[in-house]
Amino acid sequence: LAEYTTFKIGGPAKYFCLAKNQKDLMGAIFFAKKTKLPFFILGNGSNLLVSDKGYEGLVIKTGRPLSLYISKGLEWAAGIPGTIEGAVRGNAGAFGGEMKDSVKEVETFDAKSQKVKIFKNKDCQFSYRGSIFKKNPNLIILSVKIKSKKSDPQKIKEYLKYRNIHHPKQPSAGSIFKNPEKIRAKDLIEEAGLKGRTIGGAQISEQHANFIINLGGAKAKDVLGLIDLAKKEVKNKFGIKLEEEIKLLGKF
Repeated sequence: LAEYTTFKIGGPAKYFCLAKNQKDLMGAIFFAKKTKLPFFILGNGSNLLVSDKGYEGLVIKTGRPLSLYISKGLEWAAGIPGTIEGAVRGNAGAFGGEMKDSVKEVETFDAKSQKVKIFKNKDCQFSYRGSIFKKNPNLIILSVKIKSKKSDPQKIKEYLKYRNIHHPKQPSAGSIFKNPEKIRAKDLIEEAGLKGRTIGGAQISEQHANFIINLGGAKAKDVLGLIDLAKKEVKNKFGIKLEEEIKLLGKF
């Protein structure tokens, strides 16, 4: 699965399906439910760490690029390599903007009841990097309606420029940890003296301490080692418990 993630890390899936449309997606889910096979919906793999052992189930790749929505009022999303479905699920955000501010309606398929359900914005239970869809993995997002408005091209340029300067170019999963209240995770990790710390082929980025980068040939266990190190050092020095923003898939 390494080639399907922005980290470029991960073993194989037992079964893999590329769902090009809603019919493919629902067909794959029906197959998984009928055969009692665990399944995972994979978007762009941009907020994900896959186990070196892979995934003992069906991985269904689907989703629409978030970049298609940047011109419709989602300037803050410029440069984020995700899907609109994944962004809604995790209530993605940057530069003061969040998905919850733009979502009008979400169409889902409930894999448990096997029924299509519509969620209005108020029903989505959006929170910091969370939603009802993240809490309930049975709710598969089929489509998203957003409150469309014209984007500011100047802001898009500014946000892209910021990311190009401050975010590492090497393969990564974006921000590893959620920001605690009133302080950024990157500052805590940096002040703990962990910038540039390396385990195997993985490194806590010298450019942005809340990014772990793949220097080449990194394993999931290398990344996990750095995650555990950062959590331990930050807890010891500041008494703050860091919480992962990324999703782990497979056995670790």
